[in-house]
Amino acid sequence: MISRHSWPVVVLRTAFVIFAFIFGTLGIRLLQELGGVVFSRHPAHFHACVALTKSHFLALLTFLTALVNPTAVSVTWDARQMSSSRFEVRAGHLHSTLAANAVWISNHQIYTDWLFWWFLAYTGGHAGAAYIVLKENLAKIPVLGPGMRRFRFMFLSRKWATDKLRLTSQLLELDANARGMGPVAGVTCAASESSRLPGVRQWPPGHGSVAANYHLIVYPEGTVMSPHTRERSDKFCASINRPPLRHVLLPRARGLFLMLRSLRGSVDVVYDLTTGYTGLGPEQYGEEVFTLKAYYLFGYGPRKINFAVRTWNLADIPLGPDDGNIDVDDVDPQVMRQFEEWLYDAWYAKDELMSRFFATGSFEGEETKTVEAPFQLRSPLEALAPFVPSLTLVLMLYLSVRLISFAWSLL
Repeated sequence: MISRHSWPVVVLRTAFVIFAFIFGTLGIRLLQELGGVVFSRHPAHFHACVALTKSHFLALLTFLTALVNPTAVSVTWDARQMSSSRFEVRAGHLHSTLAANAVWISNHQIYTDWLFWWFLAYTGGHAGAAYIVLKENLAKIPVLGPGMRRFRFMFLSRKWATDKLRLTSQLLELDANARGMGPVAGVTCAASESSRLPGVRQWPPGHGSVAANYHLIVYPEGTVMSPHTRERSDKFCASINRPPLRHVLLPRARGLFLMLRSLRGSVDVVYDLTTGYTGLGPEQYGEEVFTLKAYYLFGYGPRKINFAVRTWNLADIPLGPDDGNIDVDDVDPQVMRQFEEWLYDAWYAKDELMSRFFATGSFEGEETKTVEAPFQLRSPLEALAPFVPSLTLVLMLYLSVRLISFAWSLL
């Protein structure tokens, strides 16, 4: 039997993956721009169109990733602690029951972490509601960059003065849409601009009937683990009189603090996700083992993606009083210190979970439940959806050429 890592297979598979990715992405972008024209006066319909293209993009990535490196997803959770959320396998596929509006926080190991989280959101029917925080340079990628901006993904420049204004504006809009009081519901005039943050609009309070849900993923560590980032994390741990972390990086608190305060009017729950990869050892770095080249060119990816999930109620997270102050730099420093301690404690607990994972190969404990299913779409037809717009355009062009040729022959 020919190995999927052999050169003939690698060459043919890579050619197909590149062609399918480009063709599918162009189809998604075509649908986005067409939706922008057709639904220019119907924001709710345009939002639904963009959500559909998000689902198509996730379907495209899942199909191609599973083709290159077939793998499985394992989810472990404590049913007593997560009474309103659950995971199960039906007909060989992973299904989940998740909150309508949620913020997810996770450790960051490899550059495709966000894809596997997005798949987890997909299992709960929230692929079209996904929002991801990314580096600003990714927004400059041709075709993909404008598409991700259409998705309303959030891009960081790593300059706090700039990011604070940009994030606050996008988060308040996200919150307003989830409450049915944002632009998706046709609210065209915000209540006012903030006097503290000029240019940041504040949307009307209350709730409307046209709501747009969200699932936002945040990686508070800000980067993947590497020798350099680990050394930097250890130094910061020492500066705050905490022991060094072994398997995760000390998180940055200010950005997450801003996000949770901005979304406190709509967020239902904070999902705390711990991610581990079967095949990655405790002394290895994911960015070195599961590189994009090794993964998508040669098919060397993790044998299994392991998630441990717990939930936090917003009332249990120290965010300070809901006083309408949207500038987190003006919040009482004591509140910020309390939030930092909460986040650091959560990350040290995550470090212990990772120790268990590396020792046993699983996140399972005495009171947990675990389910496992393939990383794949529920139906092969979902993989065709991203290609429909491009195929339709090609067919229309072909028929137009034939019609013109036929008309010309009659002259």
